[in-house]
Amino acid sequence: MPRKTRKPSTKMKSRLKVMGITQTALAKRLKKSVTLINHFCVHGIKTVRVAKQYSRVLCCRPEELMDF
Repeated sequence: MPRKTRKPSTKMKSRLKVMGITQTALAKRLKKSVTLINHFCVHGIKTVRVAKQYSRVLCCRPEELMDF
């Protein structure tokens, strides 16, 4: 039976890994729910407004977090 292929990681999930921050820690810093953070980690960030908010905490440019 063939192996399941992994989904490509979103840019936000990759950035969290690089920064060594958990989704829970990010949720607390942004005062957002963990569910919302997880949604963006799975589906990616699509809007500039959200990317700007998250980029301040993750110390990067908003473009680095957006998945088109």
